[in-house]
Amino acid sequence: MTARPAPAPAAGFPAGTMVLARHGIIPIEDIAAGDLVFTHLRRWRPVTRTATMAAATVQVGCATLASGLLATSGQAFLTRMTPTLLPGPGTRMSPSAWTEVAAMTDVHRLATPVDFGQELAMPEPPASLSGQDPAEVLGMVGQMIRLKGSKAVEVCPDLVDWITEHFGPYGAGRRFPAWALTMPEELRLALLLALVDGTGRDALAIRMASKRFMVGVRMLACSLGFAAGLSDAAKAGKPAWLSSWRREGGRRADYDGYRWHSALRVELGPQVQLFALAVSEDRSHTVDGFTVQSL
Repeated sequence: MTARPAPAPAAGFPAGTMVLARHGIIPIEDIAAGDLVFTHLRRWRPVTRTATMAAATVQVGCATLASGLLATSGQAFLTRMTPTLLPGPGTRMSPSAWTEVAAMTDVHRLATPVDFGQELAMPEPPASLSGQDPAEVLGMVGQMIRLKGSKAVEVCPDLVDWITEHFGPYGAGRRFPAWALTMPEELRLALLLALVDGTGRDALAIRMASKRFMVGVRMLACSLGFAAGLSDAAKAGKPAWLSSWRREGGRRADYDGYRWHSALRVELGPQVQLFALAVSEDRSHTVDGFTVQSL
């Protein structure tokens, strides 16, 4: 008897969608069985299998992700509901639940984690910096990532190879390590503020060619209470991603370890190749900074 093919998964995302894995932020097409991913219970659980299919998509718009997310209409996101567009500290919100894209309305709010669970060990810095304050080291790391060429090297030549190892090379090859999201607040703030040239400015922004790095920057900023957004800023075929926020102000809703963002619209998208993950126990993972249900 011929075995029937497995049915196509009802959930999925296109290549280039970024998954928060234990070894960093990784394109979904590069995730493999056995990789640990971050779940809605704020812990790391292994991927048990992956699936791929060609299917029609919808684009889920979000107030803090200008380019939106492409997914299937059956993909479920972790959501809450509130009747106000910009929920404040006193706003009443429904309990969290899984909501398929097809059922979303303008009262649904999507979840971005701001609490990344147990702290992961930061790699040891070069021996020449072993006795230095970690906040100062991360400040230099942020400066060097923001700068390029000889200006970056001048900050601290001993950190050049360390940054390449843990954050990738300059440009589109930049990566964002998971341990940087789990650091104590003081260290996360030192890294974030060094990534931007914010001297005397209330409006802060960072632009980089690497989406996988910038998804991490947005989550880092949200974890520190900033109302950070992310947008595709590519020009003339050159990739670029922009994240911006203000030092003060900006209304946000943080509950139970999550930032809850307005889902503004759902529109028809193209038919493309999609990738889906099955995750042990928790059946969830994080894509482009939002918590979604797995197969």
